Amino acid sequence: MKKQFSKTEMMGFLAVIFGIGIIIDIVTGRFEPMALVFAFVMIMIGRYFRDKGKTVRGNVFIIIGVLVVCISVFSSVAFQLVLVAIIGYVGYQLYISKQQPTMISVKIKESIKEKSIVEEQPFMSNFLVGNHRIIDQIYELQDVNIRYGLGDVQIDFTMAMIPEGETVIVLHGLVGNIRLFIPYDVEVSLNTSVLFGNITMFGHQAGGFNKNIVLKTEQYGEASRRIKIISSLLVGDTEVRYV
Repeated sequence: MKKQFSKTEMMGFLAVIFGIGIIIDIVTGRFEPMALVFAFVMIMIGRYFRDKGKTVRGNVFIIIGVLVVCISVFSSVAFQLVLVAIIGYVGYQLYISKQQPTMISVKIKESIKEKSIVEEQPFMSNFLVGNHRIIDQIYELQDVNIRYGLGDVQIDFTMAMIPEGETVIVLHGLVGNIRLFIPYDVEVSLNTSVLFGNITMFGHQAGGFNKNIVLKTEQYGEASRRIKIISSLLVGDTEVRYV
């Protein structure tokens, strides 16, 4: 019978493997804490220059810091052991599935009317590098899911035609700042995470390392028009303010 592991069991198993790898890294001298300190300093210097308006110089320091972190992680025994464990588990599951395939019976109704599919163009799209600003523009707000690499995002919702109900805005970036401007008559929910950076929403501030926070206005659940924001950044600040 095919063995199914729960997510908790898998995370526990990988945590044990990762811990063993960390011990091996420390014993063999492969763990370099100074490299992580150097990366942290580079990222903080980069954030300082970005806050001063020197975006290019700040991005260079941040990229150096991120690269040092990636090299340190990928070259560690802990990461390699976890990667081997994941590959082994996937291979085992594929092997078992071929030995004991799951049979699914599907009943098909012949008289099913085909539904037409309409493709809509979102008001913003994915990008790799650059700044994306929607300021002083009239547009129809809709659900959107954006992923980007390096750059700042600024969106002004005061000129948007906001529909009734809940509109979901998803922003996933690596390095950069997110600034969102909300009209006073719209309720807001913010679910955000950041590795290095600050989070500000209507005067409420949180910051530090590896933060994950959920904030919402008091009347969010009862509001006829509301915006749900889901964001994540590796390095950068997230700010939501009323205008």
